[in-house]
Amino acid sequence: MPCDPEIVAFFDFVTREMNRHAATGGLTVEERRWRAEQYAKLTAEPHPPELESSQMYIALPGREVPVLVHRPRSTEPLPAILFFHGGSYVAGSPQSHDFISASIAHNTGAIVISVHYRRAPENPYPAPTEDCYAALCWAVAQAERLGIDATRIGVAGDSAGGSLAAVCTLLARDRGGPAIAHQTLIYPGLGAGPETASFRNNTEDLFLKPAGVEFAQRAFLGDSEPDAYSSPLRHPSLAGLPPAYVLAAELDPLHDDGLLYVDKLKAAGVQATLRSAPGMVHGFIRARRWSKVAQAEFEAMCAEMRQALSLPVPQSTPW
Repeated sequence: MPCDPEIVAFFDFVTREMNRHAATGGLTVEERRWRAEQYAKLTAEPHPPELESSQMYIALPGREVPVLVHRPRSTEPLPAILFFHGGSYVAGSPQSHDFISASIAHNTGAIVISVHYRRAPENPYPAPTEDCYAALCWAVAQAERLGIDATRIGVAGDSAGGSLAAVCTLLARDRGGPAIAHQTLIYPGLGAGPETASFRNNTEDLFLKPAGVEFAQRAFLGDSEPDAYSSPLRHPSLAGLPPAYVLAAELDPLHDDGLLYVDKLKAAGVQATLRSAPGMVHGFIRARRWSKVAQAEFEAMCAEMRQALSLPVPQSTPW
């Protein structure tokens, strides 16, 4: 299927606007991070009044992990979703992904905790992974103070963050907790490598080329070799993991990462759903104000998350 024309229009808009912020000395790490924040401003919107957001910090030995907490107004304990942002492990932040994480909170009715894990290349694997798992443990330990129902915890992430979410389910299983009820992976990169059909064939994705996938893996791994907790598809067993909803993009070079993960989960007896969004490219959730298909896929994903965490349809206006 050809790329959705509304996505193409979004890409043209982004390209035109981002050309005003052209790189001056090549895409250094600093340039990538700065451009990610500028890109986020193109889709930023004010939060609806029903949503409360606050910056918090997790104190860990030798470091702090900032988190942005989005909470729908409620007097009752709510389920929580730990959200891990994308950005090739190098760029991105809770602020750059606010339009995604805050919208998930508003449209599911769950508390969303968006985690600013340490980023590569200064902090390669396993630093980002350990920060995400530490945030998960913190959310459960602080459940009463945060108004969280600790029996209903989900993890989610987009792109590189999708891989970190999947790894959290493995660490939680292999380290004895916390219990995770559901995982939502949005166009994740899970370490399938360059031999998949989508990596070979989806070379014209508007927002992610195969070279970008390889860059992210090199930055993330540093001097490490890939293993079962850096590349979830390498883990010998996915048995006992929480149910999964994987939202892949048809034209994404990472499409088959999600496909292989769902197949491996099912083979291990885990409930898993793959949704391959037609005509969509990597990062398409940001384009949902432009693309009716992107909007429909986002709404379907939120409905899946609500069902998994036993949440009713919010009475507030969708956002």
